[in-house]
Amino acid sequence: MLRPCFFQCRFSRLVTELKRSLRLVDGLAMVVGIMVGSGIFRTPGLVAAQLGRPWLAFLAWVLGGALALLGALCFAELATRYPRAGGKYVYVREAFGPRAGFVVGWVEGIAIYPVAIAAIAVVAGEYAGRLAGVEPGHTRWVGVGLAGVFTAINLAGVASGRWAQNLATGAKILALAGVVVLAFVAGNGAGWRSTLPTAPTGGAALVALALAFQAVIWTYYGYLDAAKIAEEVVDPGRTLPRILLGGIAIATTLYLLLNAAFFQVLTIDQIAASNLAPGDVAAAVTGARGGRLVAGMAVLVVLASLNGNIFVTPRVIFGLAREGLGPRWLALVNAGGTPWAAMVLVGAVAIALAATGTFESLLGLAITVVLVIDSFTVLALFRLRARQPNAPFLVPLFPWVPLAFVGVYAALFVGTTLGRPGLVATALAVLAGAYGLSWTIRTNDEGRVVGRPG
Repeated sequence: MLRPCFFQCRFSRLVTELKRSLRLVDGLAMVVGIMVGSGIFRTPGLVAAQLGRPWLAFLAWVLGGALALLGALCFAELATRYPRAGGKYVYVREAFGPRAGFVVGWVEGIAIYPVAIAAIAVVAGEYAGRLAGVEPGHTRWVGVGLAGVFTAINLAGVASGRWAQNLATGAKILALAGVVVLAFVAGNGAGWRSTLPTAPTGGAALVALALAFQAVIWTYYGYLDAAKIAEEVVDPGRTLPRILLGGIAIATTLYLLLNAAFFQVLTIDQIAASNLAPGDVAAAVTGARGGRLVAGMAVLVVLASLNGNIFVTPRVIFGLAREGLGPRWLALVNAGGTPWAAMVLVGAVAIALAATGTFESLLGLAITVVLVIDSFTVLALFRLRARQPNAPFLVPLFPWVPLAFVGVYAALFVGTTLGRPGLVATALAVLAGAYGLSWTIRTNDEGRVVGRPG
């Protein structure tokens, strides 16, 4: 058996544990803020165009909420079993070993989420630039600036990041709730009585539903990010399930109300042609003032998602480094409780992607990798349950709930393989490359890390 190295022992005294300071309201603001982002502006049009019937489009959003609930139940048990910083990689490491944890953590922390942060920052820059009168070709730099500002806010400490998130999420919910109220007051429900001429029927409708469902899943995605901040949540055994399930309930209710509001004002062909359905509703009701109203509302929506992603992602890299799965300096924490070195790394990668625009080609790849990683993470629950049946929170109807979740993701992965085999091959190559890098860590005979890269 190998003995831990001298540098690991020395460094273990320097690592500062993250403080438990986040309560239920803070966690809900984080989850809802991340979930409800630019997706709800863009995906309703895609779903309506593919399905062609209001009731079928609405059903897709109901099913999306149901799937998110299944995932939230699974991650609530995982998070309460191991309330540690980092989320998914922690559960995979405990179930399948440090090399599997390394792959999941680093692919998430340095690839998937920085890409998402860059994409959100650029969208925020587009709308903020529109409000400020910036030329369209220069709005990318507004996005870069916003990514830098929110990285700085979170570098200052957990308290400033938390307050920024609570404020932005509260403003976002009020803005979208205002759209719902406007629609039901001024609309006549014309959209519910409309149908696209190209609406699929029979078996084709099921295929269309499967394709549309991918966009719906992406719009709901983000609830499981609560697991990344589990180490900072007060009374995690009770609070984490409430954050996950409460966040899903809030987001699902908001999404269903918004989609009902769309059909209250707009016909399905108008929704299908829209990239900004909530904004088009506001513009239809308010007339000439709609343009600036749309831009202002969009900024509020995406800023909470931007801040939330910047807040949670460094926790993954911090956890990896602290446990020997990354360079030791990435586990440094400042006086404000922020893993500052990991925060700087994530911010730098996201800013670079936002500046170059290369993230656009990576988004499809990120979504495909997510299907694999999330399925693998939920499968970890079976091994962890076999070792220890008891936990502060247990998934009801086990094993059917996690099996249903993994089954849906597997079906989507198969569909993606059939439709875009090159993309899937690239995603698998990324995962294989990360696994190759995992051999830079040293483990003992029991599979425990005894050496640190870097």
